[in-house]
Amino acid sequence: MAMIDKLDLRIPSGSVFSPEVREYTRALPYETYTTRVRPAVHYVGKADLRPLKIDALLHMQCKHGNHDHKLEIFDVGTKTYSQVVQLIQSVAAVRVDALDVMRIDLAADVPDVTVPWFKDHVRFKFKRTDKEHGALKYGMIGHGETETLIAGTRPNVFRIYNKTAEWKVQYRRMKRRENKDADSLEFEKEFGVKETDILTRIERQCGGDRIPPELATFGHLMRAPEFNPFDRLEIISSGRKSLPTPEECDGLEYYTGLGMHVQAERVGMQEFRKRLNKQTGGNAARTLQRYSKFFPDEFYTPISVQQIYATYRASVMEQLAA
Repeated sequence: MAMIDKLDLRIPSGSVFSPEVREYTRALPYETYTTRVRPAVHYVGKADLRPLKIDALLHMQCKHGNHDHKLEIFDVGTKTYSQVVQLIQSVAAVRVDALDVMRIDLAADVPDVTVPWFKDHVRFKFKRTDKEHGALKYGMIGHGETETLIAGTRPNVFRIYNKTAEWKVQYRRMKRRENKDADSLEFEKEFGVKETDILTRIERQCGGDRIPPELATFGHLMRAPEFNPFDRLEIISSGRKSLPTPEECDGLEYYTGLGMHVQAERVGMQEFRKRLNKQTGGNAARTLQRYSKFFPDEFYTPISVQQIYATYRASVMEQLAA
């Protein structure tokens, strides 16, 4: 699974659309309530191009600024770089490499580690104020109740979620639409994992003025393997499988550390570290290091941010090479 997972591009206002797209969207700007063109908040209209076998949504004529268009490409993670290029060229005659990136989601899949484990062990290193980076959110998201951890505020957001659970929801929808005369769908064939597999996706969304300069245009995507989207993650790991015993600790260390462990488990590592910083005069890092043995990895093999980046980098290199 390729890990450039979402991509929106700016199409300049003076661009010439392909004959098929021009014909398909000819109602604009006069009619925006047709079966082909729908109303939009920030654009004159939007058109789903999938009936043209173009896997994208075209947002036409922004109501602000230079009246540019936006091309929202679906299922980028299943497409190679050359396939994305062909898709763009089927929409408009543009210099593909020069198109501005309006949103990009970069992701890595981590097998055999659950979302609750990340909640207890991961910290997001935001440089801005609490108000700007938002409260850490953890819970069941959407109708499919996919377990999700969210940090940050749009357009700069981190998500950690149960990818297998999300695919199960998608699979149920596919089964409902399944043609009775076709071969029966199988989960593992469709998604490459078993329904019982644990697969957690770590995703960074960048958009608006938060697009990294290294990925500012479509042509810059060739640099994506060298860009680390997870450099603001920190994983608190002790290398231990269980909590220490009182005999392994000095004085009141056991009871202090145990209290820290319970509190971090209750509110999550992100919130706990913030509170600890206030209580220790900014010495949360030093305190966590001293009491690190009270944050065991349980039965999981500890994973590092560098390993997550390596997984992302390998998948992106494969996507861009194809």
